[in-house]
Amino acid sequence: MDQAPRHAESPPALLWAMALASLAVFPIAAVIYCYGPAELQASALSSLLTWSAMVLSFLGGVRWGLESREPRPRAHRLFFSALSAVAGWVVLMARGRLDDGWILGAFLAAYMIQWLFDHQTPDTPSRYPMLSTVLTGGACVSLGLALEQAIHG
Repeated sequence: MDQAPRHAESPPALLWAMALASLAVFPIAAVIYCYGPAELQASALSSLLTWSAMVLSFLGGVRWGLESREPRPRAHRLFFSALSAVAGWVVLMARGRLDDGWILGAFLAAYMIQWLFDHQTPDTPSRYPMLSTVLTGGACVSLGLALEQAIHG
C-alpha cells in the first residue's frame, strides 16, 4: 500500500533564529580571516576553528538526542553521534601540529560526513534535514573560503 509523501514541516521561527544566529559566526569569522585587518586574522581563524568544533559537537548531540528517544536506540548511531564531538576535538587539537589548510579541510570533511549521516537517519522530524542543510552549507562555504585563504593566502 502506497503512503502519501510526507510533507516537510516548516521549522518554527525560534529554531530558524537560533540556527541563523549560530550560523552567523562562520561567515563573519571567515570574512575577517580572509579580508580583515592583519591584526584580527589570527583571532578570526581561531574563532572559526573553535566554533566549527563546537557546532559539530552540537550536531552530534542533536543526533544523539534523536536516537536516544527511540525505544531501542541503535548502538552504531549513538556511537557515530559521539564520534562527531570527538572528531571536532581531535581536529582542533591538531592545530599547531598540522598546517591550517589541513585543519580547515578536515573540518569541511567532518561536516560533510555529518550531513550525509544525518540525511540517512530514519524517523527524524521532517524539519531537521532543512535546518541541518542550512547550517552545514553555511559552515562549509565559510570553511571553504578560509581554506582558499590558508592555501593561497
